[in-house]
Amino acid sequence: MPRTDTQLRERVKELKCLYELSRIAWEAGNDIAAVVDKALVILPSAMQYPEKAEAAITVDGKQVATPQFGRCSVRISAPLIDGKKKRGEVSVGYRARKHDAPAAFLTEERKLIKAVSREFSLIVQRAAAEEEKHRLQLQLQHVERLAFVGELSAGIAHELNEPLGKILGFAQLIKKAGGLSDQQNTDIERIVKASLYTREIIKKLMIFSRQMPRQITRVSLNEIVSNILYFIDVRFVGRQVTITQRLEEELPLIQADEVQMSQVLVNLITNSIHAMPRGGTLTIRTKRKGAMVSLTVADTGEGMTPEGRTKMFEPFFTTKPPGQGTGLGLSVVQGIVIAHHGKINVISHPGKGTRVEIMLPLKQSSNEKVNT
Repeated sequence: MPRTDTQLRERVKELKCLYELSRIAWEAGNDIAAVVDKALVILPSAMQYPEKAEAAITVDGKQVATPQFGRCSVRISAPLIDGKKKRGEVSVGYRARKHDAPAAFLTEERKLIKAVSREFSLIVQRAAAEEEKHRLQLQLQHVERLAFVGELSAGIAHELNEPLGKILGFAQLIKKAGGLSDQQNTDIERIVKASLYTREIIKKLMIFSRQMPRQITRVSLNEIVSNILYFIDVRFVGRQVTITQRLEEELPLIQADEVQMSQVLVNLITNSIHAMPRGGTLTIRTKRKGAMVSLTVADTGEGMTPEGRTKMFEPFFTTKPPGQGTGLGLSVVQGIVIAHHGKINVISHPGKGTRVEIMLPLKQSSNEKVNT
């Protein structure tokens, strides 16, 4: 009879524990941390010797335990399983000296821990599913926002192209006709420069919105670097920036759009130079890595904050003062690299500079037409 009473008492505690666990899981929603904290209060009270019981729950390598769990001389545990993957475990133990420690856990206690672990496994699975759903929703919102920005950018680019072409054309005609004062010549030159700068912005918008078709040919990244740096050196000669080239000899040709690859390099170099207002070192590397070629642009500039790193590829996001940046540079770079089936890796720390590595395949997909 006493054995029956003990079994009944333990069964009641087991059911109460599972009920409380289900209740707190419902109230906490998908907040696993909150469920863990409250479960650690419930578990010891469900054991045969609650005054000596301690508990610990581990989820994805992070363990939360009652204060004296480390002193437990005997323990039992059960795994948290998500599909076929072990995500953690539920453990209980008795805090006792060897001479007064229970000889073994009751069968009911072992069953309880297994039942708790199954319940916790479901909680972890639900939380993971909800987190994945939220991530996909954010990804969808981002894609929709990019699509809208792309359509808007394409419309703006087309609307601006025609009047801008006329402004640039008439300004050049006026300058060519002659008979202007020095001030007038200066003003016309400013109009021409502003028009050319605006045309470059429009070109970026068209690349970003995929309005400019790619011309895939066999190109040399080393030649592109050399050609771009010829102009970059002249443009930034007064900024105390040292440009170092580390180009791998006999670098294989890649299948790519030469104009777009030049745009990638110009954008990365410009960003790096603007990040070094007091001067610094700009290093450009090329290297073959298996079936891919690496193009790396590294600077010793101001670096990016964690917020800047998370937003750096967003269209129109810029840390530059108003009027000094469009926020399209890295968006264009990302669009071009993705279109070429490449990858981007960015490492940046505030005050320590930024390193951007572009990985590009030697060959494009078989259905990509290569012009020779």
